Amino acid sequence: MPDHNDALTRLVREHVGEGRALTIRAFAERAIDPETGTTISKSTAGNLVQGSRIKITPEVLGAIAAGLGRPLAEVQAAAMAQYVGIVVDDPFDTEPGDDDVVVRVAHDPSKSADDMPTVRAFVERQQPRS
Repeated sequence: MPDHNDALTRLVREHVGEGRALTIRAFAERAIDPETGTTISKSTAGNLVQGSRIKITPEVLGAIAAGLGRPLAEVQAAAMAQYVGIVVDDPFDTEPGDDDVVVRVAHDPSKSADDMPTVRAFVERQQPRS
């Protein structure tokens, strides 16, 4: 099972820092939440790269997503994994169908599909009938 303890840190490090597409300064300058105008400081950007904990708010996550040029949902999922210990994925390995149904479940990463029979039953009830 992958380690989710540093998911947000790893996401930021993929894009920011020495030898990456963005310097810490450039990341901080781009990190502006499009909804509220909330920004992060250069020191906060540096703390993200170093893996230090920061105060997470929806606006800060919006700023991080904008700074990275990544979808907000990806940044939210990484923050949730790192700060709360919950992952969002498809524990049932659902085959994509012609109907574009996507299954994503927020769950404790130590739980497998076998540990979630009620969730599986709910998902299966929601599948369109042919």
